[in-house]
Amino acid sequence: EALITDWNQARAGRDPTSQAGPPMPGDLEAFLRLIEAGWDTEATRRPHGAHTTVVVHLDLAQRAAALHLGPLLCDAERRYLTCDATCEVWFHRSGQLIGAGRTTRVISRRLRRALEHRHPMCAVPGCGATRGLHAHHIRHWEDGGPTELSNLVLVCPYHHRAHHRGLITITGPAERLTVTDDEGQPLSSGPIAHTPNRPPPAVPPCPGPTGERAQWWWYEPFQPQPPPSDN
Repeated sequence: EALITDWNQARAGRDPTSQAGPPMPGDLEAFLRLIEAGWDTEATRRPHGAHTTVVVHLDLAQRAAALHLGPLLCDAERRYLTCDATCEVWFHRSGQLIGAGRTTRVISRRLRRALEHRHPMCAVPGCGATRGLHAHHIRHWEDGGPTELSNLVLVCPYHHRAHHRGLITITGPAERLTVTDDEGQPLSSGPIAHTPNRPPPAVPPCPGPTGERAQWWWYEPFQPQPPPSDN
C-alpha cells in the first residue's frame, strides 16, 4: 500500500503532456521494501539499543505501581520491566500527583557493548541466544544494586522473564555466575546423560529368527464392539 501511495503521488506530480511516467510497482519492489523494513526493525533490537521506556505511577501510601494508563503491576512484572529500561516514575499520594522522578537506569552503549564483549550470548547455561538480549541486574537496582559491569549480565527475554517469575535464580558475581532452577539445582550447559563408570552388563547375543512358517489360524482381527443397549 505504501508503494502504491508513492506511485500515485509521483503520477500526480509529473508533467501531464509527458507520455513517460513512473512504472507500476510490482511484487519485487514490495518484497525489497519488506526486507528493508525488517533490517530497520532488527537494528532497533540489537543488544546496544534501548528496549523499553517504562512510565510507572507509584502510590507512596499503598506502595502499588501501575503502568501509565495501564493496569497494576505485580512485583515480578515491575522488576522485569524496570531491569533494562529507561524508567520514568511519577509519585502519587491519595490519588493526587505530587511529583516526578528523574529518568533513571539508562545503560549506556559503551556499557552494553562491554557486556556483549564479555559474554556475547545469554548467560543461562545451554542457551545460545545472541540477539535481542536484555541487560539484567544481578542485584536489582531497587535493592541497591549498581548499574555496573560487575552487576550486569546479558540474558534472552525468555530467561529474563523466567528469572523474575521465580522459575530460575541468577546469582553473582558476574565473573562466577550461578544459575539454578526452581528446586535449587544448578543448571549446566553439559549433556544431561551421565558418563558410564562401569562396563556394560553381559548380554547374550540375539539368536535371530528361526525361519519357521507363520501360522495364522490363531490370529483373530480386531472387531469393534457394538454400544451397550442399556443407554
